[in-house]
Amino acid sequence: MIQFFKFVFIVFLTFLSSSGIAQTRIDWINLADVSFEEKQMEDVELTYNHATFGESLKALAGQEVSITGYMIPMDPMGITFVLSRNPNATCFFCGGAGPETVLQIKVKPGKFKRYSVDDRLTFKGILRMHEKDIDSLTYVLEDAEEL
Repeated sequence: MIQFFKFVFIVFLTFLSSSGIAQTRIDWINLADVSFEEKQMEDVELTYNHATFGESLKALAGQEVSITGYMIPMDPMGITFVLSRNPNATCFFCGGAGPETVLQIKVKPGKFKRYSVDDRLTFKGILRMHEKDIDSLTYVLEDAEEL
């Protein structure tokens, strides 16, 4: 009988690890493994910050991760969000904070809800990193959902 319960327990653990429940937990320190260099776009008169990611960070690209931060709605309708290392109430981009301290949230379809400024929340999703995309932040969490 004990062997049966051991078997069921092992099958249960195997299911959990392969079912997508387990994701890599990251912190803002992980996202700080980046450097920026100002560059000129060839086709237009525009400069941008070109990101160079560290090896440990590159390994997380395209992986499901979870991270905790402060919600900051970025538009008056409250449908575009950024997760920040720092709360908005303390000026989330002040005091030496850079592009690596914010993460664009693209909520999974059907999981959208309204959030308030400075709600401290944990999200999971697929981590995307952009070296020079001027249409999004350096870090984007796609198919994100609140944990």
